[in-house]
Order: sequence, then structure tokens, then C-alpha cells
Amino acid sequence: MMKLDQMEHMHTIKTLLDLRSDTSTMPTPPMWEAMRNAELGDGGRVDLTGRGEDPTVYELEALSAELTGKDDGIFMPTGSLGNHLAMYSAAQPGDQVLVEEKAHIYINEKFDFLPEYGGKVPVIYHLTGDYQIDPDEIQRLLDTHAIKVLCLENTHNYSSGTCLTPETTAKICALAHRYGVHVHLDGARIFNAAVALGCDVKELTGPVDSVMFCISKGLCAPVGSLLCGNAAFIEKAQAVRKIVGTLMRQAGVIAAAGIVALRENIERLAEDHANAAHLGKLLGDIANVTMDPKADQSNFVYLNVTPTGLSAQEVANALRERGLLVAKMTDDSIRFATHRDITRRDVEQAAEIAKAYFAGLALE
Repeated sequence: MMKLDQMEHMHTIKTLLDLRSDTSTMPTPPMWEAMRNAELGDGGRVDLTGRGEDPTVYELEALSAELTGKDDGIFMPTGSLGNHLAMYSAAQPGDQVLVEEKAHIYINEKFDFLPEYGGKVPVIYHLTGDYQIDPDEIQRLLDTHAIKVLCLENTHNYSSGTCLTPETTAKICALAHRYGVHVHLDGARIFNAAVALGCDVKELTGPVDSVMFCISKGLCAPVGSLLCGNAAFIEKAQAVRKIVGTLMRQAGVIAAAGIVALRENIERLAEDHANAAHLGKLLGDIANVTMDPKADQSNFVYLNVTPTGLSAQEVANALRERGLLVAKMTDDSIRFATHRDITRRDVEQAAEIAKAYFAGLALE
């Protein structure tokens, strides 16, 4: 049985204005209907190609591959597992992997770079001041290291949801491919990037060798992510998937929501971006925090709270006491995230709470 204090905690969360993450989105009515009527099969009973017997999962995988310009896809329970599967399939323990210093796959997921687990050796690169990648730095690192995989992230979580452009993506991938390096894209929010940049998502995914994207964030599906790539890569990834125990059975019940997400919810992401931009403007005149205006691109707003003299966790705790949930991202920054279930009025209320709190600090 769930403990009483756990139940009380969950009830409290539901009463607060929650801008911590777009992972809290609820399924849309068409998703519930699709899940209710989904055709199912045993996705864990695979044939010689590694393909399971769930027709709805197969439809989602085919749709994902088509949208990203790849040969095939694999439906995974989480984005982290999708990234791990890609790294398992593209590199061996001891191989060197080019990864950005604040990449989610490196900072949060960690598994692939821990010696006792994935065993990959990180070689660090950096984003430029405009949140792109310097080809000269990548060239130098490729010349001086035996790089096996290059990891990209788009949108970039720890840089306020900023976007790698199609031009940067194409240039960096072409450079890596001259060295025979596999390029993997952590595209958890790649459709946010495409909407923000006003481009076809294929312009951001076509040049890479593999891409993982999530359907359970701004796209509102309840569960899941997709790993897409060429036929040979996906065939290897399917074999690895079985070994690491991530086969699913009647997963069509959740894949059905993913199909709705990809067919109906991509263009809607622009609403989240507009709400985040509105929030950024409302918070932009707070004197005792800093915010990079160049980072106002997708559905995140980051505030650096260093000028307050408080830690990000202390600020997040104080805002929670005032009815607002935000995410503590680093020791000195908090994040506001917009999504389908956050309205324009919610954004304005969040700004009112935050501005009143920071104004009070300034008077102390």
C-alpha cells in the first residue's frame, strides 16, 4: 500500500502550478481513444529480423522512420534507453566519444560513460556563444583522438532549450563522416527544434546516423521514445535491445498514443514556444536574476539566480512554498517549462509569483 505521506505529497503536487517539465503532459482525448482501440500483438516475440508481432508498434516505428528520413525505428520505453541502445550499437567499451560538456546524455544519463557500465571515454567539446558548434574545435579533436561516436543534442536542455540549426548539423556531420565517425543525435525534443527553426525535421535528422526522440514530452504521449537509423544500424540495435532486456509485449496500447502525437501534435508545439516567450518577457525585468535573451527559442525559460546569493534549490523551495513548482537544473539556475497543459494564464500567474518573490528578496 502507498504510504499516507506519499499520497499527501502527490495530492499537494496536483494543487500547485507545475512548470517543472513537459514530461508532465497528459494524453489528449484522441490518444485515449486510440489506446482504447489499439490492435495489439506480442512485441517480445520477434522474428529473424528482430521485429515483434505488435502491428501498432510497427506502424509507429515506420512513421517515425519516415518523419526523420531514416530506414527504420525502434520503440523504446524511455529516451535514456534509446540513447543507451544507440551507444551500445555504435561503440564498444573503451571507445572515445565526442560529447558536449553539458549534454544530457553525459550529465544526467551517465551510464554510457561510467567505467563500471558503458565504459565509453568522453572527449569534451563546447557550444559557442550562439549555442552552435565550432567546426574548428571538432576538427582539432578528430585529428587528435580516435573518436568512434559524436553526440549531438537538439534542443539543448542545459542551454535553455536552444537549437542546433540545419546548417550546423550538416556541417558537423559532414566533418565527422570524413573521419568515419558515427553521429548520434539525442533529439529528445527535436520536433520542438524543427518548429522553433521553421524547418522540416529531416533537415535536423537527415545528416545524422541515428536519432532518438521522445513522444512523452511536449508531444503529450504517456510513454515512450523512438530510436531511428539506417537498416544495418537498426538491425544491430534490435539484437542489442533483446540482450539488455528492453523488449516489450503488447506495447501497441501506448504506441497508439505515439501515432496520434506524431500526426496531430507537432505543429501545436508552437503554442508552448509562444507561452515560453511570453513568460520570458514577463520575467525579463527582474533585477536580481539573469537570463540570456539569445536562449529564448523553444519551451524553456532559464533564470540564473546567482545575484540573489541563494542556491537554485533554495529558490525552487521558496517558490514551491508560494505555490509554484520549477526545476532546479544546476546549482545556480532554475527552469520553467511550458507545455500543452500550461495555459497563457498559468504562465502569467507563474510570472506573478516569481516576480513577487524576487522583489521581496531585493528589499531584504
